[in-house]
Amino acid sequence: MEAISTFMESSIFKIFVVMFQLFIVVFWFAQVGWTYRDANLRATSGTYWGAVTFFFPVFGLFVYLLLRPPEFAADKRERDLEIKTKQAMLRNSLLNCPACHKLIEKEFLLCPHCRKKLKNECPKCNKALNLSWTICPFCKSQV
Repeated sequence: MEAISTFMESSIFKIFVVMFQLFIVVFWFAQVGWTYRDANLRATSGTYWGAVTFFFPVFGLFVYLLLRPPEFAADKRERDLEIKTKQAMLRNSLLNCPACHKLIEKEFLLCPHCRKKLKNECPKCNKALNLSWTICPFCKSQV
């Protein structure tokens, strides 16, 4: 018993206690800062969630982790923009050139960007034909 009380009065134990208290304070502020930053990135109120984790340190962080949006706001905007772009491409029947990957229209005979031949033209009806076709499906003429 005397050894324990001697150890608790030693300078090493006091330094350990101060370092542990400092760690708890730094962890507390880091938790508040992380929550604030993460909430702002996810388009929720960073000030509100920062205050919640400041006044209720562990419980507030646990509640935030349960209720936070599943994705970042920037990822959501990027996904929505990609969906709108794909929908526009489908509406306009645009394709990508197999050589330069720039947007081209479905009926182009050659790419206006890199001049790669994309389709043949039917000599009789002038419709666009795939390169592998030997007969025109529109007018039945040989290519």
